[in-house]
Amino acid sequence: MKMQFLLPLLLLCLLHVHPTLSGGYLLPENKALLSVKSSITDDPESALSTWNASTSHCNWKGITCHPSRRRVTVLDLSGHGLSGTLSPDLAHLRFLSKLSVASNQLSGAIPTELSSLSALRVLNLSMNSFNGTFPSQLSLLKNLQVLDLYVNLMTGDLPLAITQMPNLRHLNLGDNSFSGRITSQFGQWKFLEYLDVSHNNLSGPIPQEIGNLTNLRELYIGNSNTYEGGIPSEIGNLAELVFFEASDCNLSGEIPPEIGNLVSLKSLSLSNNIFTGEIPVSFAKLKNLRLLQLFHNKLHGAIPEFIGDMPDLEELQLGENNFTGIIPQRLGKNGKLQRLDLSSNKLTGTLPPDMCFGNRLEFLSTGENSLVGPIPDALGRCESLNEIQMGDNHLNGSMPRDLFGLPNLTEVMLQNNNLTGKFPIFSRNDSKLRKLDISDNKIHGEVPSWIWRLPYLEILRLSHNCLETLDSPNTSICRLSVVDLESNQLQGQLSTLPHIRACYDIHSSRTSSFFSVSRNKFDGNIPTSLCNATNIRGLDLSHNLLSGTIPQCLIEMSQDLQVMDLGGNNLTGVIPDSFSNDSCYLETLVLNGNQLEGKLPKSLAKCSKGLKVLDIGNNRMNDTFPCYLKNIDTLQVLILRSNQFYGSINCLDANITWSNLQILDLASNHFVGKFPIRYFSSLKAMMGTEREIENKGQFDPEDPNSTFPTSKHNPGYVLPPNVNYQNSVNVTLKGLDLEFGYILPILTSLDLSCNSFDGHIPGELGEFKILYALNLSHNAFTGQIPQALGNLSALESLDLSSNKLIGEIPLQLADGLTFLSTLNLSFNQLVGKIPQIKQFHTFLESSFEGNIGLCDFPMKKKCIQEELGPSASPYSENSIDWDFLSAELGFIFGFGIVIGPLIFWKRWRKHYYKHVEDIVFKMFPQTYIRIENHRSRAHRNQGRQAHRNHGGRD
Repeated sequence: MKMQFLLPLLLLCLLHVHPTLSGGYLLPENKALLSVKSSITDDPESALSTWNASTSHCNWKGITCHPSRRRVTVLDLSGHGLSGTLSPDLAHLRFLSKLSVASNQLSGAIPTELSSLSALRVLNLSMNSFNGTFPSQLSLLKNLQVLDLYVNLMTGDLPLAITQMPNLRHLNLGDNSFSGRITSQFGQWKFLEYLDVSHNNLSGPIPQEIGNLTNLRELYIGNSNTYEGGIPSEIGNLAELVFFEASDCNLSGEIPPEIGNLVSLKSLSLSNNIFTGEIPVSFAKLKNLRLLQLFHNKLHGAIPEFIGDMPDLEELQLGENNFTGIIPQRLGKNGKLQRLDLSSNKLTGTLPPDMCFGNRLEFLSTGENSLVGPIPDALGRCESLNEIQMGDNHLNGSMPRDLFGLPNLTEVMLQNNNLTGKFPIFSRNDSKLRKLDISDNKIHGEVPSWIWRLPYLEILRLSHNCLETLDSPNTSICRLSVVDLESNQLQGQLSTLPHIRACYDIHSSRTSSFFSVSRNKFDGNIPTSLCNATNIRGLDLSHNLLSGTIPQCLIEMSQDLQVMDLGGNNLTGVIPDSFSNDSCYLETLVLNGNQLEGKLPKSLAKCSKGLKVLDIGNNRMNDTFPCYLKNIDTLQVLILRSNQFYGSINCLDANITWSNLQILDLASNHFVGKFPIRYFSSLKAMMGTEREIENKGQFDPEDPNSTFPTSKHNPGYVLPPNVNYQNSVNVTLKGLDLEFGYILPILTSLDLSCNSFDGHIPGELGEFKILYALNLSHNAFTGQIPQALGNLSALESLDLSSNKLIGEIPLQLADGLTFLSTLNLSFNQLVGKIPQIKQFHTFLESSFEGNIGLCDFPMKKKCIQEELGPSASPYSENSIDWDFLSAELGFIFGFGIVIGPLIFWKRWRKHYYKHVEDIVFKMFPQTYIRIENHRSRAHRNQGRQAHRNHGGRD
C-alpha cells in the first residue's frame, strides 16, 4: 500500500521538475534551437545566420552532434557578443553534455528547466549579465563536472544546491554578488580540483572543512570578501594545491605555518590583509614557488634568507609591511626573477648586486625604505628592465652610466635620495622612457640636451637638485606633459628653454600639461611664446628674478590655465584686465611678492567656475575691496595683505556665497569702518560641522614633524594626470610668515590686522568654531573682549594687540581656548587679574605688556588682593576694599565735625566767621579797607533813609 502511494507521488514530482515531461511532448531539436535563436535580441557577428530550417541543425555554427545518433551533444556560442536571454527550450536537448555561452551579453535569470539535462557535464555561463539567485533545481544535475558562473550579476547566499552535485571538478562562482558564508558543506566534494568564490560579498570565517578538498589544485577565495579570523591550519592538508589566492579579504592573525606543507604550491597571494607576525620558517620547503605576494599587511621581522634561495621564484611582492633588516643578498641569483617589490618597509643595508642576474627582471621597486649605498652598476646592463622605483631612500653615489640607455626602460623613479654627480651620457634615439623623476637629490651640472629628444618622455621631474645650466638641442621631438625644474640654480631667460619651443606648442595633441621653473634664477621678461602653449594647465614661474609686466595674452590663457603662480618676482605694472570672457577655468592665481600696482581687474569675477586661491599680497595695489568677487562660491583663500587697499568692506551684502572660504587675509592695508560681521555669516568653512570640530587636528608651523603637510610631493588639487601640485599660500601665523604648499580643512585663518577698523569686536565671532588663527591687532577696536571668543575651541593663535580694548580678560577665554599656543593682548587698556588657568599660565609677559591695569603672573605687578593675604578671593564680587572704605569714612566723619556745628549752633557759627575774617584780613589788608569803606557807606545810607521815613510821618 505504501509503494502504491509513493509511486504516483514520485511521478508527480518528476512531472513538476522536468518541463519536457510535464509538457507531455518533446520539441524536435531543430525547433528547440530555433527557439534559442528567437530569444537572442542582438547578434553583432551574425553567428546564428546559418541557423535556419533549410539545413540540418547539426551543421549550424556552434552545434556538435553525436556522429551516429545525430543528437546535439555540444552547444557552444562563446564569444560572439550575443544579447538577449537564455531560452528554457534548451531543456529539449536531452543528450546535451556541454552548454557554453561564455563571453556574451546575455541577461535575465538562469532557466530552471536546465535541470532536466541529466547528461550535462559542462555548464559555462561565465562573463555575461545573468542575475537573480541560483536555481536550487539545478542540484539535480548529478553528472555535472564544470559549473562556471564567473563575472555575472548573481545574488543571494552562496548556493547550497551546488554542494549536491557530487561529481564537480571545476566550480567558479567568482566576480558575482553572492553573500553569506562558505559553509562546511563546501568541503564535501571528493573530486573538486578548482574552486573560485573570489570577488563576492562573502563574510564569516573560512571553515576548517576546506581542508577536506584534498584533490584541490586551485583555490581562489579573496578580493572583496570580508572574512572573519584567519586561514584555518587545515589548509595544510591540500597537498595537491598549486595556486592559492586569498588577497584583499580581511584575513587576520598569523600566516599558518602549515602552508609550508603545500610543496606543490607555485603561486601564493595573501596580499592586502591584516596578517601579523613573521614569514613562517616552513616556507623554506616551498621549492616550487614562483609567485609570493604578501604586500600590504602588518608583517614584521627580517626577510628570511631562504627567500633569496628559492630556485623558481619569479615574482616577490612584500611591499607595505614592517619588514626590517637587510634584503637577502642572493635575491635574483636564481636567474628567473621578473618582478620585485619591497617598497614601503623599514629595510636597511644595500641593494643586492644580482637582482637582474638572468636579465629577466622587468619591475623593481624598493622605494620608501632606509636603503643606503650606490645603485648597482649591473642594473645599467639589465636590458629587460621596464620600471625602476627606488625613491625615498638614502641611496648615494652616481646613477649607473648606461641606465638611461636600456632599451625597454619606461619609468625611472629615484626621487628623494642622496644621489650625486651629473647626468650620464646618453645617445640612444629609440628610448621608450616615459617617466623620469630624479627630484630631491644632489645632481649638479647641466640638464643634457638628450632629455629633450626622448620621443616618448611625458613626465620630467628634476626639482630640488643643484642643476645650473640647460643644454638646448638644435631640434626637439618631445611629448612632455609635465616639466618640474623647481628649486635648482638654473639661470638665463625663459625664452631659451627648449621645452617651451617644442613641447608646448599650439599644435600639440595633448590636453593637459604642467610647467614649473619655480625657485631658480631666471631673469628677464616673461616670454609671450608661453601664450602659444594652449595645452598648459599649470604654470609656476614663482620665486625667480623675472621683471617687466605680465603679458596680457598670459591672462587671456585663463580659459585654459588652472594654476598660474607668478609670485616672488620683480614684476611691475598693472594686472591686465583680460580674464577670459567666455570661460575662465582658473583655480589658483598667485601674484604675491611683486611690485604690481593699480586696480584689481574686475574681469576676475568671470572666474566663478572654480577659483579657489587668489593671492595678491605684498604688492602696491591701490583699490577698494573687490566686492565683485562675492559670488565665487568656490573661493577658499583670499589674500590682499600688504597693499594699499582702502575704504570700507561694507559693500558686501548678506548674499555673499563664500561658504568655502578658509583663509581671509586683509592685513596691512587702509580699510576702515566697523567689523562687518553680518556679512560673514556665510563663512561656513570657518564655522565647521560637529565632526570637523571633534576631529580637528593640530599642527605646529615650527615643527617639521607636524601633521600639517607642506611638501609639494603630497597629493593636491586635481590638475593634469600625474601632476601632484599644491596651491602655494603665504600665511602669517603666530607671528611667522609661512608658505604652505597644501591647504587642509583645519587651516582656517582670519587676519584683519594693521588697518583702521573700529567699534566693538562682535561676539558672533564665537561661531567660527574651527578657526585656527584670529588676528585683529593694530586697529582701533574698542569695548571689552567678547566672552564668546571662548567658544573658538580650535583656536591656536589669537592677536588682539594694539587696540583700545578695556575691561578685564574674560575667564571664558582662558577656559575655552585649550589649544591656544600664541596669545597677544598687549598695548590695550585692559585691567584686572590675568587668569591663571589652562593655557594662560604659560604665556610670557610680552603677551600682556602695555596694559598698565593688568596684574598677576606673568606681570611684575601684583594684584592688591594678594597683598592682603590668601583669604582675599581674586574673583569675589562681594569682597570689600577696606583701604578705600576707611579713607571715605574718615573724610565723611571729619567733614561732619566741622560742618555740623556751623549748621546747628549759631554762637559757634558767629565765632567761626569772626576768626576766618581776621585771618583773611591779615593776609589781605586792602581787602579789609575796601570792606570797611563799604560798610560805612551802607551804614550812612541806612541812617538817611530812616530820617526820611520819620519826616514823612510828621
